[in-house]
Amino acid sequence: MKSCPAVAISKNEMGIVTIDSNKCIGCGYCQWACPYEALHFSKDGTMGKCHLCVDRLGKGMPYCVESCPTGALTFGWLDRPDGEVNYLAPASITRPRLKIVNPKEIKASPLKEKREENATGLIAFTLGSEIALVYSLLRLPYFALIAFVLLAGTLLLSVGHAKVNVRSMRVILNLSTSWLSREVLFGGLSALAFLLSMFIGNAYYVALPLLVLSVISSIMIYMLKSRPSWYHPDTPMSFLGAGFTVVSPLAYVFIHSPALLVLGAVFAVGEIITARSKAKMGFKDRRILNLPYLVLEIATFFVPLAGVVTAVVSILSEIIHRREFFQKVVYYGVPTV
Repeated sequence: MKSCPAVAISKNEMGIVTIDSNKCIGCGYCQWACPYEALHFSKDGTMGKCHLCVDRLGKGMPYCVESCPTGALTFGWLDRPDGEVNYLAPASITRPRLKIVNPKEIKASPLKEKREENATGLIAFTLGSEIALVYSLLRLPYFALIAFVLLAGTLLLSVGHAKVNVRSMRVILNLSTSWLSREVLFGGLSALAFLLSMFIGNAYYVALPLLVLSVISSIMIYMLKSRPSWYHPDTPMSFLGAGFTVVSPLAYVFIHSPALLVLGAVFAVGEIITARSKAKMGFKDRRILNLPYLVLEIATFFVPLAGVVTAVVSILSEIIHRREFFQKVVYYGVPTV
């Protein structure tokens, strides 16, 4: 319930969790957070789950009995199969007809793997917001325009991830507990503030903190304990590293400060370390492109224009890594024996 940005999930006084399909935007974030595999997409693009026939509660009959279309589930006496009774049989005459023999040893694993469909918008916004943050932080040429274009364009792609676009504005309704609501709201307000800063310079000091909050929210969205491949040091390192490894060599073209190259190199090495630590989960990308990136940073020190090529290599490295991030999702589910 806390993860739903559209306030579409509720729990009644009996503890039954239900989803209001008229409020659901189909973003799937609740499915990410749920470790029980209870949530699924319905045909109309909204999320659905078993709601324990909540509409039949208190009517005096088991709900599977009332809802069975063939009448196969009924109460009655064994010697009178055609006779029906409207009460439960006494416990003294009911005996189990099944005998369950447990195996000597049960090997069950709760870890499962799947891929996140339609992740293009998610990749675009996470990379775009991170690059916009560092670019505007360093106040490089046309930073307000570039930050606005990156944020506005990729945010629209990200919101398009929701399957019910007509209700996509509901994504900002749960600011109190949903990191997704915070990411979208802070990112959208930051884009507007950057647009305003092109006419009123001081709006920059509003836009930048909002963007910082949006990026923090992005990181927290994916730090889900139910998904160990995301709940990993590589996630914050990758999200922060994307901005600094891409922008640092570009900044050196305009600001010939070796500290910028050192900063990019530190994050590039950090990304290599955390990516390799994920290899235990079967991840193939180990940030190989970060090695030529480090070599190109040395070349950039002597030939500043090489920073453009260095930034391109970094973008490719980030896209490859982020793509695997969404295509190979290790998560906790119902154990399989």
